[in-house]
Amino acid sequence: MSERSPDPASGGIALGLLCSVAAALPALVRIVPPLMPAGDAPRAAVALSASASLIVVPLGLWLRRSIAVGLPRTDQALLAGAALSALPLALCGGVLKSTTHHRPLGGATFAVAALCLLTLCVGLSLRILRPRGPTNGADSHRSAWQNLFAIGCGLSVLSVVALGVARAARPSLVDALALLGAAAVAGRVGLPAALARLKLPLVLLGWVALVGCAYFALKSPQLARSLTIQAPVSFAALSWLGGGS
Repeated sequence: MSERSPDPASGGIALGLLCSVAAALPALVRIVPPLMPAGDAPRAAVALSASASLIVVPLGLWLRRSIAVGLPRTDQALLAGAALSALPLALCGGVLKSTTHHRPLGGATFAVAALCLLTLCVGLSLRILRPRGPTNGADSHRSAWQNLFAIGCGLSVLSVVALGVARAARPSLVDALALLGAAAVAGRVGLPAALARLKLPLVLLGWVALVGCAYFALKSPQLARSLTIQAPVSFAALSWLGGGS
């Protein structure tokens, strides 16, 4: 019988899930046990890992595919749009956190605002990064607008990092860097043979089981509220399950 050929999709998802566990560790170490009972640590670990997986796995798969095909213009526009929207989203999140007392409502408001802003920034990126001149070759010079746009994207990201260095925002910056680093590892490193040979349905079932366990762990309002307040970045993808204020 011939050996089963590796499946990059199943391997990428499995690697992303492993990286998600690592991405959840900074928040978990920070809040357990100082800010919650040690007995809640297993449930908090499951919830944070599941939440991180909803960010790390898709980003890792997208990055792996994008690198494989040579980072097409659409993917460049996605990266540029995300960078340009970083500062407005950080400011919007800070305002909502300080003015909205109902956490799920604030999270939903931020999600809608983030989607609209990101769509606008990606659309602007697609237009500005459009190749100029009669040819679409790589030697064509960037226009002055493209250079200014690149500088604006870089300044937006640097401003967010500068805001995150503040003492109150430092944990959120660490958690965000952990998520981005985990996604980069999931999308860049070579797939171990053992992970690449896993069957896709089995890997997807494991992912669904992880999110399902997180759902039942978050039936505790106290745990959901604590994660929403103490680890807003790492817990962002599942914060809508926290039914408390």
